[in-house]
Amino acid sequence: MTVLLGAATALSVAWLTFLVGMIAVWSAASGEAVGGFLAVYAACVAGGAALLAALAFVPAVRRMAPAKRGLLLSVVACPVPLTLAVATWVSVG
Repeated sequence: MTVLLGAATALSVAWLTFLVGMIAVWSAASGEAVGGFLAVYAACVAGGAALLAALAFVPAVRRMAPAKRGLLLSVVACPVPLTLAVATWVSVG
């Protein structure tokens, strides 16, 4: 289960990164500034990673068995990127 949730999270983030990259390329080609757009996306990804890292180092979580800890982190990480990826896939793809 942990592997499936981790794969769903990774694929969702990959799709969102591809979509953000394509939007940035098309915006840059039309002469728009894309630095702020990319900075906001990078800050969101870094913020999510920081929150997961902070959760991983909470003492109660560190005492968990590695399999349970991995499942907890996967369950926490999966919903947001998966929901955004499905929403963009339905509306864009």
